[in-house]
Amino acid sequence: MGAQFKTPKRKRESRAEKQARTRTELIATAATVFAQRGYESASVEEIAEQAGYSHGAVYSNFTGKADLFLAVFERYMADRAEELAATQVGIDDGAPLETRARALADQWMKRFASDRESFLLHLEFLAASRREPELAKRFGNRSAALRETIAAFIAHQQEKERAESPLPPPELALILRALGIGLAVEALVSPDAVRQDLYGDFIELLVSMLRERGHPMSAEL
Repeated sequence: MGAQFKTPKRKRESRAEKQARTRTELIATAATVFAQRGYESASVEEIAEQAGYSHGAVYSNFTGKADLFLAVFERYMADRAEELAATQVGIDDGAPLETRARALADQWMKRFASDRESFLLHLEFLAASRREPELAKRFGNRSAALRETIAAFIAHQQEKERAESPLPPPELALILRALGIGLAVEALVSPDAVRQDLYGDFIELLVSMLRERGHPMSAEL
């Protein structure tokens, strides 16, 4: 008689684990539906059905469509931060600051070129949220996370280079991100006017100029 093997019992999910999985799957499905339909046209019902959940499951995890979109945006921004970190890891430690800074700019333009739908979706949501100040504020708070990542990179490089910049890292990060977004908008309306490497060229030039004007940090730093 052959050996008898019992099928191992599957670990039963806790309530918290099940809710976390449901939330993750709803966010993933919502990202697809929003990209396909746009923010205004997409519905909570469609997202729930495509994810294989009831409408109630959506409302037990999110307050509504706007809250769900913000969760999608938050995931997108977290992915962007990971991409920026990975970009820096792929550069030789001895590379000059200009090369490191340029890599971040080039990565943004590459991301924009390959995923314009997400950028357009964010613009659409921003336009929709202008009628709801609290919603616009929440959108801005989530967007700030990426600026903080860039500001941390700038601060780290200042410490490493022992040089000061004319503006604090958070303000520099704000301006650089705004420039990247502005170039993406220009690329949408005037694609022939914006070279994909234009942002990188400018950032490399800017960092070179700042390095030439830079002053050694004080001994206390």
